[in-house]
Amino acid sequence: MTHASPDVKGGLLARLLAQASIEVTAQEPTIAEKLPQYFAPGTDVHVTYLPGEDRGVMEETCARLRQAGYEPVPHLTARNFVDAAEFEGHLARLSQRASVRRALVISGDVDKAKGAFDTSLKLMQTGLLGKYGVTSVRIAGHPEGHPSVADNAVLDQALVEKVAFAKANGLQAEIVTQFGFEAEPVLDWMQRLRGLGIDVPIRVGVAGPANTATLLKFAMRCGIGNSLRQLRKRGSAIGKLMGETRPDELLAELAAGIEARGLGPASGIHIYMFGGQKKTSEWLAGARLAAASTNTDQNRSAI
Repeated sequence: MTHASPDVKGGLLARLLAQASIEVTAQEPTIAEKLPQYFAPGTDVHVTYLPGEDRGVMEETCARLRQAGYEPVPHLTARNFVDAAEFEGHLARLSQRASVRRALVISGDVDKAKGAFDTSLKLMQTGLLGKYGVTSVRIAGHPEGHPSVADNAVLDQALVEKVAFAKANGLQAEIVTQFGFEAEPVLDWMQRLRGLGIDVPIRVGVAGPANTATLLKFAMRCGIGNSLRQLRKRGSAIGKLMGETRPDELLAELAAGIEARGLGPASGIHIYMFGGQKKTSEWLAGARLAAASTNTDQNRSAI
């Protein structure tokens, strides 16, 4: 991808970059000690949880992230909890050890739930999030659909219900999207949600810089249709799949589209670090500098 063209408005783009969140796995035990080399304290750090992983490892990772000055955002996967008692114990430890205030609540990509929670809404309806200090709930959004849900209307209605529940129960709701490689599907999806009355902030997921072959692998796993086709075209255009793909052009198009269509509020970007922490942090620093420079130039020209 190319860098943002100079005629793109820099204000929103700069704000999205400034409020970037990142995602890590708990399976790297020293992640909290490594991050300060690359990302400033205060950054929201999502901590993933996959079926079969040890929740104690996630809790330890969140605790270390908090100690290092980051904002841990654990992924709470509904279908992986046997019952409310197990969920409550996990939340209690996250609260005590990591002072968790934000969490991403998801259903989970497994066919069969371990217990009574087959949707993220049911997990929210336990009332346990607020009890243990979680004031902000993040909800997954899928602009290009979900591989296991054929009808997008079902996904839309689920978002309507989760946002309504959060608002009614004193939780700040925010939607975090799956990553993609094309702006138009995301913008159309945002417009559809706004038309349904969903007015909460949306945090747009993007893949950090990585080689195209790596991104194709993850895109196929996640069932990203239109963007996957677009990425394949780009890989073909450069003549090889080892070329690096960066999200600069995508972000410029997203910021411009959100402003032009009035699709805010947009709360930031969420970076999937498929290319690693170092490469992601170097790109983010450069992108922030470029967006800030563009914004300054526009302000001068308006005087």
